[in-house]
Amino acid sequence: MKFINNNGIVWKAPLAAALSWELAKWAGSDHPYLAPLTVILTIQITIDKSIRFAWQRTIGTIVGVLFTASIAPYLGLNGWSIGLLLFVGAAIVKWLKLDHAMMVQVTLSILLVMFFQSKMPSYPLDRIRDTVIGAAVALLIHILIFPPDSIKKAKKKMICFADHLTEHFFNTALWVEQGCSSSEAQTMNTELQTLFQELHQATTELDKAEQSLRYNPLAPKKRNSLDQLARQLNQLGLGYANLADMTRILTKWTESSVFTKVDQRIWADHLKSLASLVKEWKRVLDEPATGTFVSNVPDLEIKTPSHLENYLYPLALYMNAEQVIQDFQKFDFSNKDL
Repeated sequence: MKFINNNGIVWKAPLAAALSWELAKWAGSDHPYLAPLTVILTIQITIDKSIRFAWQRTIGTIVGVLFTASIAPYLGLNGWSIGLLLFVGAAIVKWLKLDHAMMVQVTLSILLVMFFQSKMPSYPLDRIRDTVIGAAVALLIHILIFPPDSIKKAKKKMICFADHLTEHFFNTALWVEQGCSSSEAQTMNTELQTLFQELHQATTELDKAEQSLRYNPLAPKKRNSLDQLARQLNQLGLGYANLADMTRILTKWTESSVFTKVDQRIWADHLKSLASLVKEWKRVLDEPATGTFVSNVPDLEIKTPSHLENYLYPLALYMNAEQVIQDFQKFDFSNKDL
């Protein structure tokens, strides 16, 4: 059952292909392979993409077949007539501002109908009917039988990201304890970039889960879980953003030569506390619970000292303004290939 549930993309297409072939033959098709061909192309990773492709292929096929069947007999079959009809079909799709995938289906139908119509008069009708059969069978099986669910995959990626975020907080604390050496700063930035890629992957997986739930008959039961994961992913994203900003500030503080041993010890301890907080928070992902998460990490009071409160906002603004200047001054416009 686990294999069936987690590997629908493996067994759904063969099952739908077999059924669509038999249905196409029962409907009187002389070209039943067109139905399973549509099945193979239609079943995508998410239901949303499958429905979109099924719609594009069906409409594109109908338009292409009707257009070609009405004009091709007057043109004959040669390279120039094929090129002319393909051009006209593509131009119409472009004029109507339809998707590129629609253009592909229209032009593909034009080409095949032009070639097969004179040899097999039943081909145009078979192509329309079998495409509809294949698309319908593919969607019914994809939606009703173990519909794809990316929530578990998204959750696994979030748990992995939370572990790595915790690890990086600890690594940053160790880096601060050792004096924020410039030789290690590049390594820290590289790890942050890797962490950002993981965050992007988790976000992408969560988007897939949201798309799948749009047409999932079990969606109402899973919508709350998806919304909760979205909020938690937002928290992880904010944690990453703050860690990246803190690393940047610590680097500049070190370069200013006023980063004392006392400051190093204080901020190393703060970062360790934040790492412990993220590690404890991750339990919410591992073992979902109702209610509000309350940290048990001791000594988590990290507040701005009273003598710095008056300078807090101006300093933050100056730091960000300096970063903007540096970012835009670094850009190299000398590349002549642009």
